[in-house]
Amino acid sequence: MKFIRSVTDVFGYSPFKALRLHAEVCGRAVGLLQKQFHAYRKGKFDEVEKLRDEIDELEHEADKIKEEIRGNITNSLMLLVDRHDLLNFLTVQDEIINYCEHVGHMLTFRNVKTAPEDIWDEFNILLAKIMEAVNEYEKLMDHIATLVASSFSKKEIAEALLHVPEIENLEHECDMIQIGLHNKLFNADDMHPLDAQLMITWVVHLGEIANNTARAADRFRIMVLSR
Repeated sequence: MKFIRSVTDVFGYSPFKALRLHAEVCGRAVGLLQKQFHAYRKGKFDEVEKLRDEIDELEHEADKIKEEIRGNITNSLMLLVDRHDLLNFLTVQDEIINYCEHVGHMLTFRNVKTAPEDIWDEFNILLAKIMEAVNEYEKLMDHIATLVASSFSKKEIAEALLHVPEIENLEHECDMIQIGLHNKLFNADDMHPLDAQLMITWVVHLGEIANNTARAADRFRIMVLSR
């Protein structure tokens, strides 16, 4: 007879708690990235490098949580959701912090000196909007404890999923800011070409933070509705 283990038999804690912790680490990384941009604009490059290292440490912490979950979510583990849905959700959520790390390193590649102030202002707006999306995403993840306690009741699922369209709307607003930034950067004739190209790459990768936040929210929705 095949033995089906409970979550606590394997972990001593629920994988859902680990998922929430992983999301929290992702959110902290986005906050550090926002600080890193502010330091970069002020020319505080020692602080930029320090914040890059802190983001690296958080990414490593997130990887350990991710691998722990993956290593323990076996076929014999009894879960309240589909195993593949949970692992797919985790993969997308992990991309949030992966792109934070990418951008964090790119901020140390070159000292951009030719960008006009209005472009820096647009970056601040984009970063604030990304942070808003991530904060809303963390509110979604805050529902995990009550979802598990209620065995994913319809009422608790409905309340949690109210956050998903909000996150998607914020991601769309990020898209619009990105389009404006790209337009300014491609038409900034007084900028050094390498400065413009680097900042365009920043925009693309920052967009992926917002995109993966919305994708993770959608995978969360799939995970809880498909059980």
